[in-house]
Amino acid sequence: MASNGFSDSISAPNGQGMSNPRDISNALGSQSSFMANEMDRSDVIWGWGQFIDHDINFNDDNLTDTISIPVPPCDSMFDPNCTGTVKIRMFRSQTDPNSGTSTSNPLRHVNAITSFIDGSGVYGSTQARADWLRTHAGGKLKMSTGNLLPWNTIDGEFASAIDPTAPFMLLDGSPLPTKYYIGGDIRINEQPGLTAFHTLWVREHNRLCDELIVAHPSWSDEELFQRARKIVGALIQAVTYEEFLPSMGIHLPAWTSYDSAEEPQIFNMFSASAYRFGHTMINGNLIRYKEDGTAWGFGSVDLRDAFFNPLIIKDEGGIEPFFRGMAAQEHQMVDPLMMDDLRNFLFGPPGAGGLDLLAINIQRARERGLPNYNTIRSDLSLTPHTSFASLTSDVDLQNKISMAYSHIDSIDPWVGFMSEDHLPGSIMGEGLQRILSLQFSTLRKADRYYYENDPAFSPQEINELKSTLLSKIMLRNTSIDTLQDSVFLAVPRNQIVTELIPFR
Repeated sequence: MASNGFSDSISAPNGQGMSNPRDISNALGSQSSFMANEMDRSDVIWGWGQFIDHDINFNDDNLTDTISIPVPPCDSMFDPNCTGTVKIRMFRSQTDPNSGTSTSNPLRHVNAITSFIDGSGVYGSTQARADWLRTHAGGKLKMSTGNLLPWNTIDGEFASAIDPTAPFMLLDGSPLPTKYYIGGDIRINEQPGLTAFHTLWVREHNRLCDELIVAHPSWSDEELFQRARKIVGALIQAVTYEEFLPSMGIHLPAWTSYDSAEEPQIFNMFSASAYRFGHTMINGNLIRYKEDGTAWGFGSVDLRDAFFNPLIIKDEGGIEPFFRGMAAQEHQMVDPLMMDDLRNFLFGPPGAGGLDLLAINIQRARERGLPNYNTIRSDLSLTPHTSFASLTSDVDLQNKISMAYSHIDSIDPWVGFMSEDHLPGSIMGEGLQRILSLQFSTLRKADRYYYENDPAFSPQEINELKSTLLSKIMLRNTSIDTLQDSVFLAVPRNQIVTELIPFR
């Protein structure tokens, strides 16, 4: 979809002569206080958004090709000793080895997982991972004590010996480098809110198996597994299209039919820039609540202390406190600002593994060959902006952008998308909404087994899937007693308790 933005039109990253990504991050992204979104939307939006991102896209690093970001000398967080030698570690993305040979065959980047919304984050994108996750009895998936995800051990329990055949998982900066939860995607231990969603769907799969074996006592393990998996994938699609997207102000036309001419691909402008909008929404503190709305006994968790730390789930009360907190707390405004937990402490402290996610977002688009923000607007049939004032009505932000960029046509895509004035009834601006609408529309049209088109479901079953709310799935798979109907709309926990808001 996006024009070729490689500096040589083949494979070389762009950004030559432009501001350093860390300088831009410091100029635009520093955030000292919470800024709530304008539509009372909850942290469930970014939590679900990350879960879906990990279901449809993973561009692995090419560890032989570095594109690290030089840190400006005397940067107060990363180079306080003014060495001028510090870099923020970063690698280029894995690519198709048959690409990048000429201007007519520019570099193409490889998605390591299935691009369909199909529950691959629960079941895996390879046969080996899927086989390891299964109990091979009653159609069920492995769990550990507390109805939590399995550990990388011979029987899935924390105290047991490590299983050398357990699937690979990412563990950047983990305080527990030898034991970790296993799931369908390698990133499930990244932060506890994400782990909670993966746990929820494994529980739902096993709950469905219990129902199916009663209804179909003659079914084999394989039949039970495949039917439960089919339903889980459909429910994930339904929540995404019926709740998640509309809650952000994205209203796609009613589904009509499968289109064999559509390719189920993840657009470069989506994965390398636009869908990283969730990074600005994240709170630096993950609130945890008891059922009665009082603070959880272990308190809330600073995000910087939660990266790749599965013990927070295992030892501090499981997933329910996080779901109560996410449904109650408003997410932050979509803008170029980012909490220090992501901008300075991503996966560790500065100088000890810590990264700057905002700077990485800028650098990622440059190395992936995306053109500037205005060029992408033209590619989307949107009118390019002619000034910083036409991009944003926020005068302070206009001034900051003008200090980072010499001209409106040199703005990096991520900065431009995050700086747009928001559309009425939406948490985002015009360009960002256009890209998300196109991407999710394409994934739906290109999926022959999209749940509304899947012959495995009757019309009655499709209607039931369409009307199943995420809150209902949470309630039937956790010890939570009460939630608002739409967990994408923030409602303070004490209000739910005192007003006894019913679940439909």
